[in-house]
Amino acid sequence: MNSLATQLNRLDLDRIRGYQRLLDFYHGQHWEGRERRGERRLTFNYARTFIDKLTSYLMSGITFAVEAAEDSDKARLRAQRVRRPLNAV
Repeated sequence: MNSLATQLNRLDLDRIRGYQRLLDFYHGQHWEGRERRGERRLTFNYARTFIDKLTSYLMSGITFAVEAAEDSDKARLRAQRVRRPLNAV
């Protein structure tokens, strides 16, 4: 049982390291090691541009519907007050 727990822990660490590498790449850290004196490293981060554009496309137009709990002006007003901050997110 202990070896299974150890193996799962190692796999989890590998997965988290992979996520960190991808996040570093997204933030423009594409180069391994430090640059040498006088070396210029240009980075064109098309991956970040693509991900940001795709995310904005997929997430645009999302709204929340909040129905009034009962058929009264007070309940409709309350539902409207709840809906506004949700749509602002």
